[in-house]
Amino acid sequence: MKVPLEWLKEYVPIRLAPKALAERLTMAGLEVVAILESDGQAVLDIEVTPNRADCLSLIGVAREVAVITGQRLQLPQRAAVDKTRGSRDTKGHATLAIRIEDRKGCLRYIGRLIEGVRVGPSPDWMQRRLLACGARPINAIVDSTNYVLFEYGQPLHAFDFARLAGGTIVVRAARAKETLTTLDGVRRTLSPEMLVIADGNQAVAVAGIMGGTGSEVAPSTTAVLLESALFDPIRIRRTARALGLASESSYRFERGVDPLGVEAASARAAALLAELAGGREVAMRDVGAAPLVRHTIVLEPQRASRWLGVPMSSAAIRTTLARLACRVASTGAQATLRVTPPTFRQDLREEVDLFEELARVAGYDRLPVTSSALPALSGGAAPSTAYRRLQALKRLCAGLGLSEAVTWSLVSEAELSRLGHPAGSAARLVNPLSQDHAVLRPSLLIGLLQAVRRNLTQGASGVRLFEVGSVFEPEGERRHLGLILSGLWIRDWRAAEPCDFFRLKGLVQTVIGRVSAGNLQLRPAAPPWAEPGQAAEIVLEGRVVGVAGQLTRHLLHALDVEQNVWFAELSVEELAREARSVRSIHPPAVMPPVKRDLSLLIPDGTAFEAVDRAIRGVAGALASRVELIDRYTGAQVPAGKSSLTFSIEYRDASRTLTATEVDALHQRIGQTLVSQLAAQLR
Repeated sequence: MKVPLEWLKEYVPIRLAPKALAERLTMAGLEVVAILESDGQAVLDIEVTPNRADCLSLIGVAREVAVITGQRLQLPQRAAVDKTRGSRDTKGHATLAIRIEDRKGCLRYIGRLIEGVRVGPSPDWMQRRLLACGARPINAIVDSTNYVLFEYGQPLHAFDFARLAGGTIVVRAARAKETLTTLDGVRRTLSPEMLVIADGNQAVAVAGIMGGTGSEVAPSTTAVLLESALFDPIRIRRTARALGLASESSYRFERGVDPLGVEAASARAAALLAELAGGREVAMRDVGAAPLVRHTIVLEPQRASRWLGVPMSSAAIRTTLARLACRVASTGAQATLRVTPPTFRQDLREEVDLFEELARVAGYDRLPVTSSALPALSGGAAPSTAYRRLQALKRLCAGLGLSEAVTWSLVSEAELSRLGHPAGSAARLVNPLSQDHAVLRPSLLIGLLQAVRRNLTQGASGVRLFEVGSVFEPEGERRHLGLILSGLWIRDWRAAEPCDFFRLKGLVQTVIGRVSAGNLQLRPAAPPWAEPGQAAEIVLEGRVVGVAGQLTRHLLHALDVEQNVWFAELSVEELAREARSVRSIHPPAVMPPVKRDLSLLIPDGTAFEAVDRAIRGVAGALASRVELIDRYTGAQVPAGKSSLTFSIEYRDASRTLTATEVDALHQRIGQTLVSQLAAQLR
């Protein structure tokens, strides 16, 4: 919101320098991001938060300045508002008819018929102010509506009355596939969820967003219908997103306008048209107006003092809230206050909102800094079991050398398609903010892969991340753990090793081993994002709890990632379901092991798990460790087979094994592998 100081001074005396005023406004919650200059005048560029729709106007900002400086608010334009009252026919005009068919979308519609207007340029003072606000001057009629928009924050629109079929305005839902060419020259196809302004034949404007070319003010215009209305913010926001069309009007309607400003802004614009374009108001229709329901907030001064950390008397609170245009009444023995916010402050809904206003006016920088226990932790319920498990899982991953990432829950369909997800398989938002964030993610891979790409682009030699977040499946929302590795795994300044599938597998086994003592298996799998033969599904006690693998080069090339990436994703709910007491810790073995190596040729596709199971099936508890230490394929190995070397440690906890015993056991293991797995000993 751009605020010219020259214009602002019409409503409130300002004795502060622009920089000092900018600092005061920023400390009060209206951040001034820049002080600009336009035609020799200072202009404040204010970042208005979504809850402060009242500050999307010069008068709204003037109210804030008056509060923080103690000056009196002045509204000199009120005298101009009444200029046309004597000539206005409040009973209407024979040719002016206004009808609201969609009462939920339009709560009030005021139409003023103004005849005898002359279309010409607006005066220099108005053009200078509009340019300073970032608007392009067009003519006196359009400029007057824009001027009031910036002044009051109430969008207006002027129709060429002669171009409205039947002199009629109808506020209705758009018809299926109805079209309208808007003022930006684009022909748009509408849908029944959208609200339009129509004449007797067709739509002439997208309600609250933009008018159509068929009824715009032209040099030949002599009579205009001036529109001022109150539209449903949600309806306007959804329509603007669906059409990809934003305007100064929709920006304000989406956030909510002052219900009482509809009439005041309409009268102000009519007065300007009379003054600048020679118009005369001959009729006015006010349709849909209903008694305004004002809500009341109960405020306890003692609670306010406790929340703010400073003592505040009831009198001081009343004075501050009165400066904010609130009505304040006492109840009982003045232990509580009943506060009615002004209509333009729709963000004030609860007692805590008033606490924030008290702090804002007093000055956040003036509140004392204290150290105290949070009420939720000092007197609230203990954290749930699920919460404790999640925190323990995060601490475990961090302890394993991974950094936590937090990525978007919303992704694009293009990214999903790149990962091999079928089109339309994921839940899509009805009104996404952009196509890049239109779909609820079914996997953590998309966000983590983007994080890897950004880190590698910035020169990182290795990336190792984890994320615990929500994914969205047809069955509903689920919590997953994602692990992703790429590049070097740097242990310390002395050693760095390249990441590979076995390091990822070790991380998965460690994580699961900490939460469950169940039987863990890895079985071949083929997720669409993984290299063939380089992925496995993770099975715990017979239940699939996740998947792990190496990403395809095709996918990585599309993202300009030039090195291998490994990814695993586990279901937190499934891990919790299989959680059980972890085996007790055993002291180090006293008896020494006897080591033997076993080399064999084995058919490709034979799982390590099958070999390990066969070895332990023969040796039982005496096989204290089985490790694959070498794998070779090449010209000296027959096609369809691999040369594997296993290191086996034999140990008895009660005595020292003899070489004869171990050799006999080792030989039986070899014979079993030959008979069960078609292996050949070397």
